[in-house]
Amino acid sequence: MSAAASSFGAVPSAGKAVIGPTVVIKGDIQSREPLTIEGQVEGTIEISEHLLTIARGGSVRAHINARDLDVLGRVEGQVEAVDKVHIRKDAEFIGDIRAASLVIEEGGYIKGNIDLTRQPATAATKPYSAAPESGAIRELSHAVLSS
Repeated sequence: MSAAASSFGAVPSAGKAVIGPTVVIKGDIQSREPLTIEGQVEGTIEISEHLLTIARGGSVRAHINARDLDVLGRVEGQVEAVDKVHIRKDAEFIGDIRAASLVIEEGGYIKGNIDLTRQPATAATKPYSAAPESGAIRELSHAVLSS
């Protein structure tokens, strides 16, 4: 590391970007690496192949498209997650979530619509039904909750 880089407190990238607690961004963010937001963001966030973390004290008003979302702070908006959305204790989420999986820790707050979508089950993973014609047992491909 050069003397100039060390004088500015630069640290070599470990494959993770951080938006600091005093940073305010209004606009679009696209990231090709995991991203942590400690400050404020308003706009859209595109990070479809990585984890987006909203840290404690972080505040986001945005349309979010991420592989995974971990909320420890506050999020308001639309979220589309390929895998999992995790709402941690004392976190706040207001808006709509579309994801494959959702975890809400005790003390986490959520208000909005939830659409849990999964890939259609293959023949090997379909539940056993002794009487498939009866219609009593049905395979669910997704669930929808509304507040």
